[in-house]
Amino acid sequence: MKRNRLVLVLAAMSMMVAALGNVALADERQRHAPLAGEGENLKLIKNVETGTCDSGWKGTDHENVEFGKKTYAFATSVCPLNEGGGVHVIDITNPAKAKKVGHLPCVASQGDLQISHDKKTLLLGHDSAGGPESCTGLGKTGFITIDIRNPLKPKAIGHATGDGAHNVTAHPKKPYVYVSNSELVPGSTSHIQIWSIKNPAKPELVNQFDSLPHAPHDVSFNKKGTMIVTAAISHWDVFDTSDPENPTLMWTGQCPGCTITHDAKFTPDDKHILIGDEGGGGLEYPCPGGAWYVYDFSTPPVPVLTGVYEPANFITNQEGGVGACTSHVFEISDDSTKIAISWYTLGTRYLDISTAIGLTVGANRTPTGITECGWFVPEGANSWSSKFTTDQKHITSNDINRGFDIYKITDTECAG
Repeated sequence: MKRNRLVLVLAAMSMMVAALGNVALADERQRHAPLAGEGENLKLIKNVETGTCDSGWKGTDHENVEFGKKTYAFATSVCPLNEGGGVHVIDITNPAKAKKVGHLPCVASQGDLQISHDKKTLLLGHDSAGGPESCTGLGKTGFITIDIRNPLKPKAIGHATGDGAHNVTAHPKKPYVYVSNSELVPGSTSHIQIWSIKNPAKPELVNQFDSLPHAPHDVSFNKKGTMIVTAAISHWDVFDTSDPENPTLMWTGQCPGCTITHDAKFTPDDKHILIGDEGGGGLEYPCPGGAWYVYDFSTPPVPVLTGVYEPANFITNQEGGVGACTSHVFEISDDSTKIAISWYTLGTRYLDISTAIGLTVGANRTPTGITECGWFVPEGANSWSSKFTTDQKHITSNDINRGFDIYKITDTECAG
């Protein structure tokens, strides 16, 4: 009788352990955001959990980089460290089977990312003083330098301590980094700092130059590194950077209707400049609003506005109020004709700018104008950054609410 009771007790304990294990597995599965939503010509095929916090940002910036036969995404999460924060390394070589393969336990505000020209150093910007989870950024502002020669084991090795780095920009050919602090107060902070990372463990401030009347939100180089375009909130500028330590102003102006000039880039062929307007600064902002602009730059130094894009959708936030419906971080295809762009609560957009003439609102398949090749609004969307995979057949999105999403481009009309 006692033996039978013991067997029953052991069996019950075994069932309890199994049940707890199943609950744990269920909780793990629930962390991955559902592959549900609405869209056209983009198929949501994968979500990778990059944080479990409810009040923080599960995803902000990310960079996709090839290392030999492998492609990895470095994706920032601003969750607390014990809830998955830091920089995640995600193997996206096979996008449908993407998985986390590494983690840097460094949590920094905003967490803008850039890769050095030689792909040996990852740069993690932070625009407020780092806390105890910020590795080399404790009590400092600036950017963290991270050794990624072994991308599976990123290691924080140094810190550029200076202005708050709302955005960092790596020179495409040389070991320089430009820092944008996004400060709106004219005066001592209305500049862009230039850092040398010749020794990544000991960044050196080599110069700073004015961006009047206040500092820009972000800066981007052209492919050769001979020019930068700044998105300076109230305006945007083009500088000659033939001498990367001593830039000179070439042009300044503003896009019509822009409220917060944000994320300015040259196309890889240097023939166009693309500018976003982050209406509302990522807070509640109705559609249409926060437009996206295409400028012809084939005859520098004067850019000429040719095209404007707005989504036709209207979106609400999770509480039923007005969503943050505005353009944000984007990337340009290698052939300079396609765009992957985040639109906060309106998800991810896939655009063709081959014939960017006039105003486009929503879908367009006419001979002229920006073409909306595809879009997807996943469940609970709040997309921060959208970028192409290196094969240009998929788009990745790091989402504030959802973490890391991967889309397959299913469009046939815009492909090519």
